[in-house]
Amino acid sequence: MTGKPPKIKPVSVPTKPSDSSIDVSHRPLSASSTVAHLTVAHHQEPLHSQFSSDPLAITPGVNVSTTTTYSTFDEFPRFSAQDPLESYWIPSQEGLDESVALGIKTLKHRQYVAVADNHIVQVVRDAESGLFRATHARELHPSGPLLRPDSEGRLWVAVESDGFTISDLIAAQAAELFRRSGRSVAQLSDTAVVRMLAVSGVNEAVLRDVIAHDRPVPFLLEDTLRRFELDQQIQAEGRVAPESFTRFKDVEDAFESDCNEDTLRMRRVFPDLPKTAARAIWRNTSAAERLHMHNQPGIPQRVALEALLALREVRLARAVEGIYLEAVVNPDSDRLVLHMIGDLVDWPRQIRIEIRQGAIDGDVFAAIGDARSSDRHLLIRHDDGYIVASGGPPSVLGAQNLYTTLWTLLLPVHRQSLGISDDAAQALQKLIRSQPSPSRRVVSEVLRLAPLPATVNAARTQGRQEGLLRGGADVRPESPKSFERRVRDLHPEISDEDVAAFIDKRLQHDPSGVLSRLENEFATLRHELEVWRAEVPPHPSKGVEWSAEAFAEQSRLRQRFSEKLQSTWQQKLLSVDGVADESFDSFIDFTDELPQMSARFEHVAGLGLEARNPSVKLGRFLDSFPNLAYLVLENVRMDRFAPGIFQMRGLQHLILKDCSLRLSENDAEGLSRIETLTLLRLDGNPLGVAPHLGFMRQMKELYLANSGLTGIPGGVEQLSRLKILDLRDNNIVDVGDDFFEIPDTQDTYVDLRGNPLSQVALLRINDYLQNTSMDSEIDIRTQEQVFDEIFELSEFSDSGVGSDSDEG
Repeated sequence: MTGKPPKIKPVSVPTKPSDSSIDVSHRPLSASSTVAHLTVAHHQEPLHSQFSSDPLAITPGVNVSTTTTYSTFDEFPRFSAQDPLESYWIPSQEGLDESVALGIKTLKHRQYVAVADNHIVQVVRDAESGLFRATHARELHPSGPLLRPDSEGRLWVAVESDGFTISDLIAAQAAELFRRSGRSVAQLSDTAVVRMLAVSGVNEAVLRDVIAHDRPVPFLLEDTLRRFELDQQIQAEGRVAPESFTRFKDVEDAFESDCNEDTLRMRRVFPDLPKTAARAIWRNTSAAERLHMHNQPGIPQRVALEALLALREVRLARAVEGIYLEAVVNPDSDRLVLHMIGDLVDWPRQIRIEIRQGAIDGDVFAAIGDARSSDRHLLIRHDDGYIVASGGPPSVLGAQNLYTTLWTLLLPVHRQSLGISDDAAQALQKLIRSQPSPSRRVVSEVLRLAPLPATVNAARTQGRQEGLLRGGADVRPESPKSFERRVRDLHPEISDEDVAAFIDKRLQHDPSGVLSRLENEFATLRHELEVWRAEVPPHPSKGVEWSAEAFAEQSRLRQRFSEKLQSTWQQKLLSVDGVADESFDSFIDFTDELPQMSARFEHVAGLGLEARNPSVKLGRFLDSFPNLAYLVLENVRMDRFAPGIFQMRGLQHLILKDCSLRLSENDAEGLSRIETLTLLRLDGNPLGVAPHLGFMRQMKELYLANSGLTGIPGGVEQLSRLKILDLRDNNIVDVGDDFFEIPDTQDTYVDLRGNPLSQVALLRINDYLQNTSMDSEIDIRTQEQVFDEIFELSEFSDSGVGSDSDEG
């Protein structure tokens, strides 16, 4: 294939008359007959002199073009060529026997087919592809094109006559895969085969691997063949839009709904997973994984990962197929088409075309051209098509398809420069379809799909063979996009001012490295959250299973939480000074554990979570928030003190209310060393061990109500700034001696209500209060009402959590 010089077969000049009774004197001489199967190379070697002696091999005045274009994966070399079949024409003769099927005529054990009125060509069976190939009577190795009957079955046409040719080996391998899928390539052109392989992402390596190891047909190829075939059937029925769209959808919906229980299990987590993908994934599951899916409502992590990769591949494939199918309408395909139009060599770059969703001020759907150009056209996308909102003729006929709408914007000079003479939008569509299919990388970028994280195993989900995972997981070449474009890919809604500030302040040193790290971190975050979203755990109540509706609701709640986390991560692009000033607050209604993420949210200073489900666990969620100054958790289960809190060097407010927290001796010791705290709230937790408070010299408010304490925490007398000490509803009997070391002039409120204080303790407290000075500010409550109706705890506390009397 590529990398080799073109092979041109010399054809000897006959020195004696042919023994054939068929007259070949009218066959035109053409160099194309000798170069019908040039192997295209990147570097051409000079033609050796031995070829110049053969007038049929190279004739004067004939230029041999080896311009190379490539398919989706740059692995199917092909070249544009004029139909070489005419070089093999022979005038029809009398006496041909038509005893062979498909109109194949025989004479003297040679086979001929009709290719035009009064013309035939000699053919032989091609061993690799199973098709017939045109040949010369004296050729030892047939060099003509592969042939197939036309749609009427009367004449034969070259398989490559519609513009492209692929190697015989690839054609043979593709034919084998098509046969395994119950289909034949006999009625398909090379162009159609190349398109199907490109859409399904099947390159030469995959073809070779699947056939050599007798693997199942890749599910995307199977899916693509069926959808292309359905589109052809609908066109043959004469259906037009919108009826063709409806017909295609109805048939596809019927196909997808006819599935087994295994597919339905996976669709409970991934509703859009195609049946062919689900079957391929199921084939590769282990016995343990199948048992898990039979007995549990969720699916194992590895299976979830394969499903996510499959869904990504399906989206990429469907985007590309929409370029070629008539009965399919897909917004992703329209984005891709607009990108391809903007990449045409002769497309007027000065034209800015911007498409918005639903309204003039809607989200940007897609755009091409210079954003600063004065020649601007604004299109509005609706469900039924596009209308011109500004910069062009108004859409008097209502919404039109993308090609028709763009066609109306082009001036005659633009159409002429594109080489389109037909006065119809179909000409623009034909031009786009003649272009090489876009690569998976290009499609991913157009759809703004994040590159797959490097941690993802690069095993092909389709065929299970090792190799690069399309999307760019294993190899990360330098991005050709500008820094501005890469920043916008990370945060599409970022303003121009913020982009400029980010580039100016964050990309001064190693800009490409900084962006690559951010891109990888965001891609990994999205991947981790997607896997977490899919892993809905069993019902927290033993013996109870999720209903289908409840399971879907859990998945939806996780999805919403994931999206909020991703949006918060994107805000780090706005924190160009490195100051943590963002906050993340959310109710939690889903079950089980919060996600563990490898991404860092250094820009987040405040985190507030309130679980409205008693089974929510904190896990290692806090590890991703090293710079918190304010942490509020309510009803979030902590089986132990979260180690991530110890890395928060600037933590001021720590509120862990009703979190089922028990402190070990080490936890209590570590907590006592967080000297930056000004507020600590641990009420509602069975602490077991109280932290020493003497090192927390900045402490102003301390809430330890209903925490199982049996005594007043040590070191409280050293907190000169303490304003509130809430110790209600504990098991404190004796207050100890250190408690009375608190100066009576310190403005501190102490609440000891609800404790089984001994008579001795009550007498000591009473004596302490009775002997206070005239400047006494301390207030100690034991059994009396702590506050009257005017004053409440929340009125002079900055705890961030309302008092028991708060409502709503």
